[in-house]
Amino acid sequence: MSNKAISVYAQALQREKQEASVPQISTPEVTRDNPREKSRENTRSLPTRDAIQEFSFRLRDELKVKVQAEVPHQWQQELDDLARQINVKKLELYRYIIGDFLGKVGQPDSTGKE
Repeated sequence: MSNKAISVYAQALQREKQEASVPQISTPEVTRDNPREKSRENTRSLPTRDAIQEFSFRLRDELKVKVQAEVPHQWQQELDDLARQINVKKLELYRYIIGDFLGKVGQPDSTGKE
């Protein structure tokens, strides 16, 4: 692990310690104790393995670029678990999530062009 990565993790740990020492004001609507899984399950159903793989297959001939995103470190395990649960590769899952957000999943042509 590089020194920069170690530094980033050390800073994240320091922030967590600082946040833990600050008293939290809990509101009835939103609390940190509510698991994310419940909210996700209530709002939408998970896509099927076939839907994700079919979407990736439609993109096979498209020119692709890499997209880098920084997300909270807790999300990584959640995304890994989700990919394992659906039985797809993580890259396929990430591509599907982005495509779904952009409204490209249900379209016959993945780019949205006719």
